[in-house]
Amino acid sequence: MRRFRLNFVLLIFAVALSAALAGWLFGAGLWAPGVFALIFLFIAASALVLLAKKLIRVMSTFVSALEMNDVTMQFDIGEDDHELRRMSQSMNSIVELYRDNTRQLETGKLYYDRILRIMTHEMRNSITPVIAIAADMEKHPEKYESENLCEAISVIKSQSEGIKHFLDAYYEMTHIPAPAKTHVDAIVFFNRIKAMASIEAANRSLPENVCEFIVARGMILDIDTALMTQALINLIRNALDAVAAVDKPSVSVVISSSNGQPYISIEDNGPGLSPEIVENLFQPFLSTKAGGSGVGLYLSRQIVRQHGGDLKLTNSRHGAKAAITLPSEPM
Repeated sequence: MRRFRLNFVLLIFAVALSAALAGWLFGAGLWAPGVFALIFLFIAASALVLLAKKLIRVMSTFVSALEMNDVTMQFDIGEDDHELRRMSQSMNSIVELYRDNTRQLETGKLYYDRILRIMTHEMRNSITPVIAIAADMEKHPEKYESENLCEAISVIKSQSEGIKHFLDAYYEMTHIPAPAKTHVDAIVFFNRIKAMASIEAANRSLPENVCEFIVARGMILDIDTALMTQALINLIRNALDAVAAVDKPSVSVVISSSNGQPYISIEDNGPGLSPEIVENLFQPFLSTKAGGSGVGLYLSRQIVRQHGGDLKLTNSRHGAKAAITLPSEPM
């Protein structure tokens, strides 16, 4: 804006000088020079007004566009003034940022509206039988003796546990703590993960060594061990569930480093990811497993992202693959 300010100041100076000069000339009786000074005053004043109007018009359009939520507006003050052109580019950048933020807000709104619909649906399905039984017990108390009473209480208990399970999953999803990172030797850390994976495999009647671990030597991870354990075990459980019905089940966990950046892959030889699953991989409360909460993958990705990394799931040559990238190893 330096050039614009300079032009603006020079025009004000020219208007003031020509006005003073015209007044002095007319006062001295020099009419002809006074008329020329008056003409110069008119020209300078007109240029000043045009310059101010140009800026005011663009700024007014800019503010009105934002007020009307018009994120398609583009501003071009012209090529004649470098400073004004740079200002127009800045204004266009602001509009672009505003458009991106608006899009993110709309996407977030749709996302949370969807979660709210799922929650409402699940809660309604769980509470409806409880309400029906309670109403029937109130209306026909004589029916609920011995076996009938036990059956009614069992239904109420089961549905109540379902509601609690759902609410616990929601709480867990929305209360992920910030990582308390420490420097951890990768081999030591993944030895604990391997022991936990063996227990998970035994719970599914799979061979104890179904998970093969390959860890690069000398790697130091900067992680919250509790949170990262939760994320990795969630992924390993999914891989074990995928190979539970395979003749020769296999889960490969490889921890390597590329240019100092840790890379963790968990690959199974299960049936892979169907197109329907791929479209909704990280959507909370959507699960293909009976009794699943549907928040495991969401939690795992959020934990990895809180560490500054990312998690991706894809189909591989043998089955499905989860790939985690983390920030560069600490020095």
